[in-house]
Amino acid sequence: MFAFKRKPLPKVSVIIPNYNHARFLPKRIESVLLQSYTDIEVIILDDCSPDNSREIIEAYAAKDERIRLHFNEVNSGSTFVQWNRGVELARGEYIWIAESDDFASTDLLESLVPVLEKNEDVVLAYGQTVVVDESGDRIRSYQQDYDFLFKGKSDRWKSDFIVDGKSEASEFLIFHNTIPNASAALIRKSSYLKTGGAEPKWKLNGDWMFYAKLLMNGKLAFVNSEVNFFRTHPVTQRQTANLTPRVYDEILHILRFIRENGHPTSKNIWKAHRIVAAWWTGSLFRQKWTLKTASVNFRLFWQFLLWKPWLPLSLVLTLFFYILSNLTTWLGIKGKLRKWINRVIPGLLFDPEEKEIE
Repeated sequence: MFAFKRKPLPKVSVIIPNYNHARFLPKRIESVLLQSYTDIEVIILDDCSPDNSREIIEAYAAKDERIRLHFNEVNSGSTFVQWNRGVELARGEYIWIAESDDFASTDLLESLVPVLEKNEDVVLAYGQTVVVDESGDRIRSYQQDYDFLFKGKSDRWKSDFIVDGKSEASEFLIFHNTIPNASAALIRKSSYLKTGGAEPKWKLNGDWMFYAKLLMNGKLAFVNSEVNFFRTHPVTQRQTANLTPRVYDEILHILRFIRENGHPTSKNIWKAHRIVAAWWTGSLFRQKWTLKTASVNFRLFWQFLLWKPWLPLSLVLTLFFYILSNLTTWLGIKGKLRKWINRVIPGLLFDPEEKEIE
């Protein structure tokens, strides 16, 4: 009798959910296959892309036995459905959801795997992100975003840390999604499954909601090493979705979840709702209005008014600055005006397109 030795299961399952990103796939896939940490399997899912994504994926799969493929016959309509499907197929102990238009340094897994190995109570470890443009050229370190979003508290991201998940959600995640994107993170699979997975029906904030659920079950770790390169596009799904009022229902749901399951202070709860109210008012004059969106916005107005009694004044000011923004754009002085304002009041305005000064 011959005894066949079973191939050991991989430690890490890398999930690459793709839709219509053929031009970015080679760099994405190669940055995974060239990882210095090699105990991996790679699961590439394609959601009925109309471009030549599948040809590219199949070509890589033919050359590397670590790659497994899953091609949808019908478009799922949500990247979070793809997340969950990838985790179902995964055999590894840890999950890296490597979004198809991003790329990584070769030591991402080498930096993050030991953190989960040495700390069984850590459910997610993530590294520092570099924001790049569509061509892959550096724009800035995400540290600049932290500096703007969390003035006076952002130095924590300048060194490694491990923190209690509920505390992180209550003190930071309640205000913003502090994990820039999934490509920066390594997740413990058992913890992913314990949450019930990502929200399949959510269009935009499913990752934020998922992290909130995940952090209720353990600790969060951060490694201050630039390992993830997050590609931004001129018009992203996030920018488009922010103009849809139902997005704010998603965010209010996240805040309610953290309020009920974490331990945020009353001050943080009020502040978080006022921040979201400001996002909502900022979107109003750029939305495409229909009877349906008008109904949703009317309901949101009364919800936000409870948290921000001066909301009517905010709406008037928002309209004024919207008109001013359009006027300065028409005059061709908007960029110069923003730079002048930031010189007079440093850090007041944040320009996501502006490249960092070396």
